[in-house]
Amino acid sequence: MTSTKPSPPIELSVSTLCSDAYWMGSKMLCRKTTSEIPDTAVASWKDNDEHYYLTKATNTDPVSFQQAASGLIYQAGMSSAVWQIGTGAICKVKTWTEGMESESSTLNFVASRFPHIPIPKVIYSWIDEQLERTFLILRRVKGQTLARAWQSLTPEKRSHIATTVAQYCCDLAKVTSDSLQSATGCGVLEPFLTVHAEVSHPLWKPRPLGPLSRATTERYFQRMSTQPPPAIGDKFYFYHTDLGPTNILISDDGSTVTAILDWESAGFYPKFWIPLKPYRSGGFNLDIPDDSRYDWVDILESSLANVGFTLDHDHVRWQKTLDFTLFNLSELHEHLS
Repeated sequence: MTSTKPSPPIELSVSTLCSDAYWMGSKMLCRKTTSEIPDTAVASWKDNDEHYYLTKATNTDPVSFQQAASGLIYQAGMSSAVWQIGTGAICKVKTWTEGMESESSTLNFVASRFPHIPIPKVIYSWIDEQLERTFLILRRVKGQTLARAWQSLTPEKRSHIATTVAQYCCDLAKVTSDSLQSATGCGVLEPFLTVHAEVSHPLWKPRPLGPLSRATTERYFQRMSTQPPPAIGDKFYFYHTDLGPTNILISDDGSTVTAILDWESAGFYPKFWIPLKPYRSGGFNLDIPDDSRYDWVDILESSLANVGFTLDHDHVRWQKTLDFTLFNLSELHEHLS
């Protein structure tokens, strides 16, 4: 894969226009006001005594990506960044490719089917094809991450949170599909199941996998290892896939899950992937220097088993033998067609 950087860099996706206005990519302007919202606004939200609103950029607007806007609270390499907008909203920016599911579509999918599962509320979202990235404005959710609160939580509260998250997994899995795919039929963004890309593919550019039928998924898994793959079964189950402690918000007293964050990799997966993914991804580990960093994985595994998702250690051994260099994506599509 090539190390070519996106242009402008991801950290300049939201840039300063003036003290009360931001560029958001090449398509939108975000402004803060204490007066009326103009009729040209495509979205607006209240923030204490002020309002923020979005308007579409015009040909006369002076586009500039020279000065990053303040409020950058997270950046993941060249492909993802998050800004705080005032006190009540955040802006998530992700690199984009044709055929990729938008996180806003997944959030709408979850909100319409599982209203009891707490997720951030979408204010507005769009694709900026010129910059090859997506923009998502979300209402900020009160709470602290499970990762930050972990050391202060009692064993009872840790267990309660794990039980709650496992039940959410059980609820989500009641919706099934005949294919490995995203919420609305695109490919999934699951790097732990996706073969390496061609050398010419930019490192920052997403690589959706699928959609793949059951038979095609079986052939795909068989090709990736010398070990027999786990049985897929007749259905694929909706799953978040990234339920690490930084993506779970809890109340200040640790008694309630207030939001499940980061749904961009959610989709329909084989049932075995639900308990196996926590063992495959370091994102499920706590930021603790000793073996207790695996405590969330262990307690989540136990809670998942209680609702029917039992980890098979043969599946763990299969996952450890996967060879992601056996073929690239072009060869994959040719081989599976």
